[in-house]
Parts: sequence; C-alpha cells; structure tokens
Amino acid sequence: MPNVESYLEGVSLIDEQQLTTSLDNDIQTSLKSFAELILNIFDASSFSIVANLPQRAVELYKSGSKITVAKEQLSDDVFNESIIEHAPKIFRVVSPIILPSNLKFGWLVFERASDSLLTEKEKLILNSLQKNFVNQLVQPKNSLDKINSSKFHSTISELKEDETEKDRLIKKLQKMSDELDEFTSIASHDLKSPLNAIKRLLEWIYDDCKDLLPQEHLENFQLVLSRANRMQVLLEDLLSYSRINSCDSTHANISLESIYQDIEQILEVSQAVTVDIHANNEVLDIPLIPFKIVFQNLISNAIKHNNKEHPVIDISLIPSNQYYIIEITDNGPGIDPKYFSLIFKLFQTLQSRDDVEGSGIGLCIANKLIINYGGKIEVASDGELGSTFTIFWPKV
Repeated sequence: MPNVESYLEGVSLIDEQQLTTSLDNDIQTSLKSFAELILNIFDASSFSIVANLPQRAVELYKSGSKITVAKEQLSDDVFNESIIEHAPKIFRVVSPIILPSNLKFGWLVFERASDSLLTEKEKLILNSLQKNFVNQLVQPKNSLDKINSSKFHSTISELKEDETEKDRLIKKLQKMSDELDEFTSIASHDLKSPLNAIKRLLEWIYDDCKDLLPQEHLENFQLVLSRANRMQVLLEDLLSYSRINSCDSTHANISLESIYQDIEQILEVSQAVTVDIHANNEVLDIPLIPFKIVFQNLISNAIKHNNKEHPVIDISLIPSNQYYIIEITDNGPGIDPKYFSLIFKLFQTLQSRDDVEGSGIGLCIANKLIINYGGKIEVASDGELGSTFTIFWPKV
C-alpha cells in the first residue's frame, strides 16, 4: 500500500521537533513556485504545506511568517475557511491535499489579512493549483516533466478564459431572473383589479340572495368567496416575492422587542397567544425592512400552524461574534424532518389550504431574504413537540 513517504525522498524524523528530508528537485521547484503563486494570487502573508506522515503531521515547506494550526483543524478531510479574531483579523484557509488513490497527502495552509471568504473564482484557481501539485507527486520519477511557474500561469490564464464565459452566462441568467421578477410583479398587479371586482360582485350577490337561496347554495357562495380571498393573498405574496431584490436595505439600531411590537399590531396577535422574548433589549444593527419581513413571516407561520388552544412562542437571541442568532420556538405540532427541505420552497405548505389559509410563500420569502444578506436559516423538530427556526443574520 502506498503511503505519504513513498512520494518523497528520504523523509525521517530526528526527534519530535526536527525533520530531515531530501526532496526530489522537481518537487522542491514545484513547491517553491506553488508558494509564490499562493502568496501573490491570494495576497497571502504566509504559506505552508503540511505532510500527513504516519508518525505525525509535519511542516514540509513554508514561506512567510509562521503558521500555528491546531491539530483539530487538520483532522477533517474537508476544505475549511475560518476567520481568526486578531488585530487585524486573519483569514485562514486549510485545504486537504487528496491524491487520486484517496490517500491524504497532507494540507495546504495559507493566511491573509482579510475578513472575507474566498470567492468562487479564487476557489477554482486554488483547485487548479492543487491539481498541478498533485500531478507532480503521482507521476513516475522517470517521466516527471518539470512544472514551473510559467505553466501554472498558463493554467490560470486558461481558467480565466473559462471564468469569462461563466461570467457571461451568469449575467445572462441574472437578466432572465430580472425579467421574470418584472413579469411576476406586472402580472400580479394587473390581476388584482379584476379579482377585486369579482369579489365585490360575489359579495353583492350574496347579500342580495342570502335570504332567498337554500343553505347548500349559500355554502357554495362562501366557498367561492374563500377561494377569491386566497387568490388575493397569493397575489399579494407574489408581489412581495418579486420585490425582494429591490427591498430597502437601510440599517437601523433596534431591539427584537421593538420589532415584535410593530409586528404584533400588523398580525393582530390573539390574546390566546403567548410570545416570550429573551433578548435583554439588546440593540441589533440590521437592515430593518428585510429583517422585519423575515421575522414577521416566521412568527406568522408559528401562530398560523399552531394546533394548541394556547400557542406559546419563545424568541431568544443567542450570543455570537459573527451573527445575530435568533431562535423562534413554538409548541405546535412540529414538522417531520423529511419535509425540512420542502417547507422553504415556493407555494409549498404541509397543511391543506382549506384548513390553514396561506399561499406557501412566507418561508420561501424569509429564506431568500436571509440568503441575499449572507445568512442562513435552519429548522429543528422531531415532528411532534413543536419546531425551532434559527436565523443566522450576519453582523455588520
């Protein structure tokens, strides 16, 4: 079975602190070029290749300032990006080097002064560089072709050409998305007037004939009016969904308690509903309108789908350096875990619309807004004892 040492020459540990090795010249050249590209392309201050030797993980090559990586960060076989709280903040990338045989050769580690994650372009470039380095390791010694920095740059140039085409396709998709949003907005708006006219006409007929028609016909009238009301809610929600990308992003400093007071009036929350907020009136710096839309949809959802005589909703603000983490827990019927991915899709609802009025758009709107602002939303439930929706809203 091949091991990491079989790809290197004369690697041995003198003691726990000292490593001796006589690396193949081509690999040594490749590492040097690799380090220069990482430092230049990603504006990194330090770079390290850590080999996964049987005895322990050891630094095979380094450039720039020393990097101290905890053993736990090297235990995963997944790409890892993290921000180290420092003055200034340091952005660290730990990328596993996996050979075609699935042998974990080691890790690529670099740091730079930044507080933003790698872009998709940067990830593609990093992936291309790693592939070239892996090729250097796995080719037989008698057929190794020297890979120098010019070939790396050539590879990057080809990748950039591919990225140009990708950018063109992204712009085309964005244009199509904008046109679809515009169509949705216009269609929804233009349908509102005739729908309102139909509703008024039905209401007039019902008022005029309610004393003349048998009960069965009156029930049918009520059913038609109910469907018209549902269509009106659907159109309003479609308009809201189409306006997500143009939502006012003005920031405000406000507490969860104050936001809920506004929402409580809008939703006309029943006195039978108990809402407890555990946030100590902490002030949040957030884009007010988008956040309020998300908060309102989640609270409305918790009330609307609650089957208890006295619904209880607990809202908690969890301490975090990077996010405003808000948990919204209800004592409702819960959600079966197999439906977790379904509930955030457009027009999806787990209950019959004859039982619960709704368009199935509320959670979709909340999810899209949270993603647009760089956050995420999670749901937890056993399907019996209520549900917890957790918002991760990035801090400014």
